[in-house]
Amino acid sequence: MNHKVLVEVYVPELDIKYDLFLPVHKKIGNVILGLVKGIHELTDGAYPISSNHALMNSDTCEFYDGDLNIKDAKILNGTKLILI
Repeated sequence: MNHKVLVEVYVPELDIKYDLFLPVHKKIGNVILGLVKGIHELTDGAYPISSNHALMNSDTCEFYDGDLNIKDAKILNGTKLILI
């Protein structure tokens, strides 16, 4: 059974794309927090840590509920996400 999905995450503030494996049983809110912290570290603090970030599907423009897990949100391999 596959426990991770490969997605593309675009960060418009930095004009950077990341290809990442996300665990399907993690809540989206926790994934957002991990992404923000990781990008903050990778950019030497250029990306701010705050609680205002959201994850959006770039094809459907749907914002994801932070309480859903990746699987229940129907995020699949190849999904293109935007971190706002």
